[in-house]
Amino acid sequence: MTSDIKSDDVLISNNFVKCYSNHLVISLYYFPYGDKKVKYNDIISCQLIPMREMGFTKVKLWGMALSPIWWHSDMHRLGRESCIILDTNHWPKIGLTMDDNDIVNVYNLIMEKINFNQSKKQENNNFQFTSEKNF
Repeated sequence: MTSDIKSDDVLISNNFVKCYSNHLVISLYYFPYGDKKVKYNDIISCQLIPMREMGFTKVKLWGMALSPIWWHSDMHRLGRESCIILDTNHWPKIGLTMDDNDIVNVYNLIMEKINFNQSKKQENNNFQFTSEKNF
């Protein structure tokens, strides 16, 4: 079975993030400039959180506030409705914001990709367990 989607095809793109079939690229992540590539395989959790629940001490326009979340550059972050928090099992977590019209689509894509990847890992673990049991 072959897929028509290549890993370099952009699935979703806006000023803050580009989502490809196997990874996403966060624009202006590193200070003073630099993008960050995150593979969907590396994401262990993804949360869509209303910004009002984040609190002033957890959010910053760029960098890290008083919580272990690194935020890419977004000068309009404080006016956004929601944010995405990614946990890649590395410190710090990754905070994403973007235009409110785009954030749900990006969240849904990330969730689809990580759920697919986790189900494949589970299938591999079940196969290994079954194979080991037969010997």
